[in-house]
Amino acid sequence: MTTVPKRLAIKFNLKQNPTFPAKEIVPIFQRWIQEHAVEGMLIDVTSYTHVQDGPGVILIADEADYGYDLSNGRVGLRYTRKRFLPDTLQDAIRQVVRLAIVASQRLEDEELLEGVAFDYTSAEIGFLDRQNYQNTPAVFDAVQAELSQFLSELYGTDVQVSRTYDDPREVFSVSYRTPADVDIEQLMTNLATQQPVA
Repeated sequence: MTTVPKRLAIKFNLKQNPTFPAKEIVPIFQRWIQEHAVEGMLIDVTSYTHVQDGPGVILIADEADYGYDLSNGRVGLRYTRKRFLPDTLQDAIRQVVRLAIVASQRLEDEELLEGVAFDYTSAEIGFLDRQNYQNTPAVFDAVQAELSQFLSELYGTDVQVSRTYDDPREVFSVSYRTPADVDIEQLMTNLATQQPVA
């Protein structure tokens, strides 16, 4: 199965819990709109920081959402592509991985967010398309080999892919992990190769 889902999301978690409240992300995302700090037509910022294990703070764009995500007890950067996905699943994954890392690195560079560092050795990819990607073992079996091979080539090392949730009521998603630290510069070079326009 290589159908491109209607929406595709990826989340990179922080290496350690932050020392600041999530609401401090709100003015940063608002400034990003003014500065055009990340790709896309940036529109607004919404805060759900009052919701425990919720979506946190979301920077809404026309094509995608950038989220400082608090779900599942893990804090991280979630990038959700909503429109203008490439024509192939591999190019779509390449796109969301690249844009999520760019935004994560931008957060790491924020002077007010002391100690923020993301773990690029693992991530969760959500296939937000229940019509084409039901959360079943059969769907995972159909994509596991392709995803593992593609991500291994992208990262330059073996990448293990697993099904994130067994409950069929959950959105189909996969988690992946590399066995060693990531050379982020080489990864970004690999991601830029034949990268479709965002």
